[in-house]
Amino acid sequence: MGVREAAARPYLQQGHDLVRAAFEQGLLARVVPRLLELAGGGALLDVGCGDGLAGRLAGARLTRYLGLDLEPDTAELPCAARDLRDGLGPLRPQPFDLYLGYFGIASHLSPAELHRLLHDIARHARPGAVVALEALGLYSLEWPRLWGTAPGPDRSLPYRLAEDVLVHPWAPAELLALFEDAGIRPVSALDRTLQAGPKAGEGRYWRGLPSVRCALNGLLRGEAPTGDLVARLPPLPAGMPALFHHALADRRRELVDRSTKRGPALAESIWRLEPPTGTGCGHGLLVVGRVR
Repeated sequence: MGVREAAARPYLQQGHDLVRAAFEQGLLARVVPRLLELAGGGALLDVGCGDGLAGRLAGARLTRYLGLDLEPDTAELPCAARDLRDGLGPLRPQPFDLYLGYFGIASHLSPAELHRLLHDIARHARPGAVVALEALGLYSLEWPRLWGTAPGPDRSLPYRLAEDVLVHPWAPAELLALFEDAGIRPVSALDRTLQAGPKAGEGRYWRGLPSVRCALNGLLRGEAPTGDLVARLPPLPAGMPALFHHALADRRRELVDRSTKRGPALAESIWRLEPPTGTGCGHGLLVVGRVR
């Protein structure tokens, strides 16, 4: 097995759950057409494309597509094998309108590798093109021990897919500064999956957190609510992220206590508590910019 194939294995062999299919994918289905509209064109470069989901969700706005990944997992859309740790690599000179990397792709690169990728994108893109890359949010409830760390090796941690890969969470201001340095004017930031990060209930990074994602998956299967949906959070490092997460957990507990809904309907109501913020408190943090 070659180096690229070995690096791709944890991603190709990972499974996807009902929360991703019902809620996270639904958000992406709304985000991609909006980003293409913002970009003013239908040409999409899907960075870390996986199975080409972003391209399939782009809808009628999509006019040209290319997916890049270690081992693209789709035959439906044009793709190229590319190790993004080495940057974009060779591409035809024709620029794209939207350069999109979703599902935490920015955190699967080291800071130096992300810096290189952003500069490669800015050089390839036309002025006015939109760049939207998602990282893992630094202030996610999943890893409070990282909230006070500086970018670099001390912030990197092993993250389990089919096997461990190294990831590096980011705060919004840090990503926006990287965009600016590459010549990409920051536009906005958006959190996703603030309550139900997949690692929150494992105890690997912070003990005592409720497994909200497991509980939501159970509701989507038609099972009864579990205590994880009304559990109080354990003590967290003092500061804004702790206040934010405690307040959201309180809202979830109040909703579950008074709701007469069950199963998928209750799961939908809980998911709708997700606030439209860009603070880095979500499992995912999408940062959007426009090439100067």
